[in-house]
Amino acid sequence: MPDSDKRPLWIAVAALALAAVALWGASSLTWIDVPPGTVVGGELREELSGGDLVAWPVPLALLALAAVAATLALRGVARRVLGAVLLAVAVWVAVLVLGGSAYDVDLSTRAPGYDTIPGEPTRTWTGPAAALAAAALYAVAGAVLAWRGHRMPRMGAKYSAPGDRKGRVRSGNPDADLWNALSEGEDPTTRDR
Repeated sequence: MPDSDKRPLWIAVAALALAAVALWGASSLTWIDVPPGTVVGGELREELSGGDLVAWPVPLALLALAAVAATLALRGVARRVLGAVLLAVAVWVAVLVLGGSAYDVDLSTRAPGYDTIPGEPTRTWTGPAAALAAAALYAVAGAVLAWRGHRMPRMGAKYSAPGDRKGRVRSGNPDADLWNALSEGEDPTTRDR
């Protein structure tokens, strides 16, 4: 199969892998810088990461990795359906980030000795930007799968169950035929030549 036929497949796989990395990063990057003396969840904090504020970045990173496996394993229309699901996830992540629900946290508790508020919490751009980048990567992968998923190459016969294989065409080279039979899990010494 020409490399140009495999390009959409590898674009989708790479986009999903990068989305997983971006979401994992978004969970550990700072989303809010808090003023000194702020107590959050019983701890004195200076910053709040995405993992402190919301629970969804890591599960969605794992979903992106699972989607890589599904992209490689599924065929035809099932890949297009996966693409539509990934587009929906992309929209959902963007809504979660831009909707501001991640910033609904009580920052009014002060540590002893910090009776006055020395400043206001400030939102950073790094964590949300990583999450939005992941949403964009999810959208790229979803669009490619929805558009070209049914035409992308599939796993070859050597990855299918033995009952799924169709008659193998012999190449005319006995050595090559023996090696191909071994690769497919057959015992070339028991078949008739």
